[in-house]
Amino acid sequence: MYVMVGTDVAPEAKVDNEFRGLWVVRTSMKSQESIEKVIERASESNFNALLVQVNGRGEAYYESDIVPRMPDVPEGFDPLAFCIRRAHAVGIEVHAWINAFTVGQIGRSEYQDEHVLTRHPEWSLVDQHEVSTFDYSPEMARDELVSVMLDPAIEGVKEYVREVFVEVVTKYDVDGVHFDYIRYPGRKYGYSDEAREAFRNLTGYDPLDLVKKPETLRGKTVEGKDLFESLGDKWDEFRRRQVTEVVRRVYLDVKRIKPDVAVSCAVFPDIDESYNQRLQDWRRWIQEGIVDFIVPMAYTPNTQRFTGHIEKAVESPPGGKALAGVGVYLMLDDPADCIEKIESARELGTPGIVLFSYDSIKDRTDYWEALALGPFSRRAVVPVMTCPGSNSISSAQDKQND
Repeated sequence: MYVMVGTDVAPEAKVDNEFRGLWVVRTSMKSQESIEKVIERASESNFNALLVQVNGRGEAYYESDIVPRMPDVPEGFDPLAFCIRRAHAVGIEVHAWINAFTVGQIGRSEYQDEHVLTRHPEWSLVDQHEVSTFDYSPEMARDELVSVMLDPAIEGVKEYVREVFVEVVTKYDVDGVHFDYIRYPGRKYGYSDEAREAFRNLTGYDPLDLVKKPETLRGKTVEGKDLFESLGDKWDEFRRRQVTEVVRRVYLDVKRIKPDVAVSCAVFPDIDESYNQRLQDWRRWIQEGIVDFIVPMAYTPNTQRFTGHIEKAVESPPGGKALAGVGVYLMLDDPADCIEKIESARELGTPGIVLFSYDSIKDRTDYWEALALGPFSRRAVVPVMTCPGSNSISSAQDKQND
């Protein structure tokens, strides 16, 4: 059963049943010392969950048969196993944060032999000019791309991501797995040969015609709709479905293996931008029941804007599946700004919050003290974040077979 903190619960009771998470960037997962510091800080300030980045660019901070080991992790040291053992000993959950589609460095052409881009450079996203992101320079990427990204429309990519998540769940006693970069970077991407062929098979049209030959489509009417507009909508929806299918496959397999492991996603906070520009249909994921919870990355120092994003997410039916992602890195001058966001999220009835990131405040003693003396003055129990299994899995399987 999914247990949420409701708005009708007395304020003094709310904080006793609340997800209090920290996103921990992979640079803090390199050594025993750095991981012990994470857990010490979290425990002292009454956090109860860590979302630890163990695969950010197709390299593992754990023992893997699929993903090559991160070179700067000491030989013989398993960061994820160590983190789980130490965190569980003090009552803190560990969720493995895995970047779904970001797998390489812009401008880099050589990787470890086992790296996915060494084995399958053709899986990289291709833009509307038919240029692979594998061949992008930093200037071409600008602010839109943080990494070479994989194309979710390619069947091999879907299976690769599924296998990465399943391996972690199978090998480790994680409390959850957490998707990041489970989206397209923008609407101008996704034009791989495999994606174009699949869309042609569905519609009879090449999606590149929308970019290169719009005059051949404009002005024509099909079923009462402008052909150019209709195909554009179908192309966007085709790409949204590719991302959704990756989430669905991971969710179904995780639940078959370990039903109590939570599957969650970090998502763009603005539902309209997420849907229209990033082709990330997280509202559908909630409705279909293929995520246990989402964390909108409402990274803004503006409390009104933050509240607007979280309120829309909380209102997405069925309720109780949206935590609040707080961008503490944007509020380093005064812990009161962060605390204001936490209190706002509580008023909206979210089951909890996640701060981005531990790393931005790891040496800020004033921050940890303010949280421990303020909103987290008492320890809290993590709500049960997983949904009832049978109905949700059955629904997701039906969608998969559509």
